[in-house]
Amino acid sequence: MYEDQTSKHHELFIIGGGAAGLMAAVTARDQGIDTAIIESNDRLGKKIITTGNGRCNITNQSTATGTDEAVALSHKYHSNQSGFPIHVLRQFGVRQTIEFFSSLGLPFVSLENGRMYPMSLQAASVPGVFKLALEDRNVPVYYKHKVLDIIVSEEHPRFTIKCQTETEELVEYTSEYLFLCTGGLTAPKTGTDGSGYTLVERLGHTMIHPVAGIVQLKLDYPYLKELSGIKFEGLGHIIVNNEVIRSEYGEILFTDYGISGPPILQLSRKAAYNLGRGESVTLSVDMMPERTEEEVIDFLETHWAIFGHRTVADAFIGIISKKLIPVLLKEAGIDQQVHLLCEDLSWKTKKIFYRLMKRWEFKVADTNSFTNAQTTAGGIDTIDLVEGTLESKIVPGLYLAGEVMDVDGDCGGYNLQWAWSSGHVAAMALAKRRAGTT
Repeated sequence: MYEDQTSKHHELFIIGGGAAGLMAAVTARDQGIDTAIIESNDRLGKKIITTGNGRCNITNQSTATGTDEAVALSHKYHSNQSGFPIHVLRQFGVRQTIEFFSSLGLPFVSLENGRMYPMSLQAASVPGVFKLALEDRNVPVYYKHKVLDIIVSEEHPRFTIKCQTETEELVEYTSEYLFLCTGGLTAPKTGTDGSGYTLVERLGHTMIHPVAGIVQLKLDYPYLKELSGIKFEGLGHIIVNNEVIRSEYGEILFTDYGISGPPILQLSRKAAYNLGRGESVTLSVDMMPERTEEEVIDFLETHWAIFGHRTVADAFIGIISKKLIPVLLKEAGIDQQVHLLCEDLSWKTKKIFYRLMKRWEFKVADTNSFTNAQTTAGGIDTIDLVEGTLESKIVPGLYLAGEVMDVDGDCGGYNLQWAWSSGHVAAMALAKRRAGTT
């Protein structure tokens, strides 16, 4: 039985004290809404603390200098409804985020590629200032509460939230409005276990199958142990049905299970979705992206001609990682014990090296798990939400914010920006609804 005497009522309950929920709570309270948070952990923003290698990449200002920031910013996001994010980003983008955190007493510092962090370079600063902001505004937080079910009524109060406490006590909370900010499936140890999906699906919403995003790729390749630890600046391409569907440049790192590095993380979403559809996915790596294929041929031909007396293995020293050379020789069918000289290379073998330098292809077997992923691609279908307010079309008074919905961003602070943007926009939309201005 649920104990009636433990029931508590607030006009708005926010389920989830992560990035989106914290932004929504502060914004809603500033608009005069009686707000409370239900959080399954013993502290707020547990996942935030793990982001940005412990520094928290709050946002990215590289899109904030154009004539239409929202358009530039929206290109960093992915959704089954491709135009959905821009309606949110137009209302609250990078500049508004900087101003908001400044008002809480958290200044930013901009580092590489426009990435912005708290000046302290400590991720814990972010939930720290939010905790102070909630205390200043008298926003209660119900910690260690696991939401089991949500009941919707046509009467008042509209929502009944059934929870289990740490001591396994069953309690009920009621509200007129409800925000779901429960996150996706990444970093399950921080509480983002996907349970929010179940709650929203029970209320009639549909879900786009979630896959790991911004994650390393597993390769089906026999020499991964030999390649592990090798890194270089290169260009990666995801190929499906002989078509390049996305390309990214940057530092690429081979691992004992496959491949990683910023370009690979950016490409992983495309790989994951196509693997999920049963497609064969190939990763092509260009190790000399600064040169055209013709320039690579000219370079190697000249090099081999000058150093024809050297072995092929020795001739590659200084051009590529020494650790990489034995694997390339295997790919070209050259026995390293034979000590083949450059002047004895056949045209057929040369062509293999040309291809490896510009189009070294690997079969993608899988991605790493949600535990290793930085974001969830997929989630509650945005077709069930009102563009620009994030209110449910199916359950009026219910709003979604953050990773729980089918919107995910590129690496570089864009997923946290979506949390800030969606949390703020949902809270403002509710405030306008209450005021009768929508």
